[in-house]
Amino acid sequence: MENNNNFGFDPDKEKQMPVDGSKDEGNAFHISGEKHISDEGKAYRPLTNSDSPTVYQTNQNFRSDLNHIEDHRKKTKRKGLLVFASIVIAAALLFTGAVTGVTIVDYYRSNAVPNNGEAQSTGSAQDLPKDSVKLHINDVPKGTVSAASTSSQGLDTSIIAEKVKPSVVGVISENTANPAASAQGSGIVMTKDGYIITNNHVIEGANKITVVLENGNKYNAKIIGKDAKTDLAVLKINASNLPAAEFGNSDELKVGDKAIAIGNPMGIELQGTVTQGIISAINRDITVEDRVMTLLQTDASINPGNSGGPLVNKYGQVIGINTVKIGQSDYEGLGFAIPMNTAKPIIDELIAYGYVKGRPAIGISGRNMTEQAANYYGVPMGVLVDTVDPKCDAYKQGLMAQDVIYGVNGKTITTMNEIQKIKDSMKVGQSITLNIYRAGQRLNITIKLVDESSLSSSSNKVQINPDISGTP
Repeated sequence: MENNNNFGFDPDKEKQMPVDGSKDEGNAFHISGEKHISDEGKAYRPLTNSDSPTVYQTNQNFRSDLNHIEDHRKKTKRKGLLVFASIVIAAALLFTGAVTGVTIVDYYRSNAVPNNGEAQSTGSAQDLPKDSVKLHINDVPKGTVSAASTSSQGLDTSIIAEKVKPSVVGVISENTANPAASAQGSGIVMTKDGYIITNNHVIEGANKITVVLENGNKYNAKIIGKDAKTDLAVLKINASNLPAAEFGNSDELKVGDKAIAIGNPMGIELQGTVTQGIISAINRDITVEDRVMTLLQTDASINPGNSGGPLVNKYGQVIGINTVKIGQSDYEGLGFAIPMNTAKPIIDELIAYGYVKGRPAIGISGRNMTEQAANYYGVPMGVLVDTVDPKCDAYKQGLMAQDVIYGVNGKTITTMNEIQKIKDSMKVGQSITLNIYRAGQRLNITIKLVDESSLSSSSNKVQINPDISGTP
């Protein structure tokens, strides 16, 4: 058999033997890594273990059957139809995707906000421009909160709703070239002059974004910054004297604390819906699109359309950004939110730079080789390189597509997650040695880690502070 590739497999046989090991990594939660949309808009095919619940980040797809609402994530509809939009982060985006985006948990924890509410950015807080707008986190109020409160139990739910609802907006994202990709979600007013926080997946792929205030006023919005890995985005509208939300310290939460979700389930028609529950768990690691996100778990009802909206504590402070739910008939009350202390350093950098700076990246995309596939082709288990970004040092040092990375710095690896953990313990500019297998030879290639934002495949960099037009 003639070998036309780096480790000599037959293309016809390769079609019969999948190389992707995403289902064999032991992750309990999976969603589709690509869109499956038919002309009729009916096809939705999550890639999930049959015995495990599925985390949905809603496929961008029209569906009118309301019985399927709980089977999808929280981003919804247009003109009465449910629109389900998945975050499409396929393996090709990872490493600036697979290796930069597989495991967010370590990045989250390393950038947690201390109990004094002062956040740390990817580099350091002082690296941010002094005049840059920053999100302010407040500690839990001390003493008597309000005449309407009941001592340590905080505010009555009706008072919380009255306080927070004006700060919750609808976000309508449209793709004029592909109307089926249009969708609706929620957002939070961060500042009086029009900075809005939402989820990245709410606005991903949109070329027109409209923000709808509680009073019905509509504004055209521009993207200030977005980050697919943390599923966060910041928008800006041309407005003043907006009712900005108060943000609370999520590190002070305890399991059993009151939790209130506010947003737009099913879209603008149900704008400002309030649901109540408790904080069910803290620091819950959930795998979404091969990215481990450390989230708050709540049983407050979260539905398609709540994406980007606030999860609120008993004092009316926003302590989380609703982002994902588990949807399967046997599972109820499993919603998740990005902790506010996790979100703060990301939001600050998105406003300052339009993207998150200082993330180390190798600059490749790849797939896990399962043991079965590795034995079939006679190669070591590891990560099969699909592409190498021309702007990364790995490209200059000769790393090639179809190389198999089986070790890093002399340590044996078999999955992208293992490479991610090693890479995330290092900084941009530091060297890393990749142990690779190529056409029967084992080679060592030493490369320097680059800033992810410098890569040609980076999808997060956007124009900062563009002109904004919009009328109420």
